[in-house]
Amino acid sequence: MTNVYVRLIIYILSPILTTLAGLLAGYGVTYADGVLSIHTEALAVAVVAAMPISGGIFARWGVR
Repeated sequence: MTNVYVRLIIYILSPILTTLAGLLAGYGVTYADGVLSIHTEALAVAVVAAMPISGGIFARWGVR
């Protein structure tokens, strides 16, 4: 697996992983009766929390 695929996987998974942290903490994400509900503010927090992860990946592999 090349660095490009690793970067793409981490870019895609970073917001999902930060949302999972909200699910485990019980903040803004609920799962009941087979329905996953994500509140808008929890989604915004997950995206903002994922930005440093994506920035770190870009700093490591995105510069020539």
